[in-house]
Amino acid sequence: MNQETLNKYFGDVWQVDYDKFNLTGFELLRLIDPDAKVLDVGCGFNLFKPHLNNLWGIDPANDKADELVTIEDFEPKELYDIALCLGSLNFGNRDTVFGQTAKVVECLKPGGVIYWRQNPGLSDHPWKEVEEIKFYPWTFRDNLDMAQLLGCEVERLQWDTGNRIFAVWKKIA
Repeated sequence: MNQETLNKYFGDVWQVDYDKFNLTGFELLRLIDPDAKVLDVGCGFNLFKPHLNNLWGIDPANDKADELVTIEDFEPKELYDIALCLGSLNFGNRDTVFGQTAKVVECLKPGGVIYWRQNPGLSDHPWKEVEEIKFYPWTFRDNLDMAQLLGCEVERLQWDTGNRIFAVWKKIA
């Protein structure tokens, strides 16, 4: 699966519905200092921007982003306190997801936090084109293993509504 397929799907077909998630929708804003420097990876329509004072949203497919770019090609001008990866690093194989995750960790200050919404490999979006998308099958074990390899610790790991994993990672140093 290539970036063009993902961009077409998320730019032309996909629609956001944060209300269906208890932990990783707008409720997540209660956990975030509104003045923190936040990187929203795969921000989509950039819906958190009006609620956070220092949010930079990146997305390769949605022109509502502050910057149209993949995480792989993103060149941060600063390090961030928080990264949001809410359904955005769910595509491709383990090597692809691990490389993207490593880049997110590089964008964080020591002690920085990643808030995750992860798809456990379900093609359950309601649009016909979803069959062209290869979802990475995230597991709790992936979180523990990848976090350790990337110098992070998992602070929270549980199921959210909608059959998604909610995780919170903290960069150790």
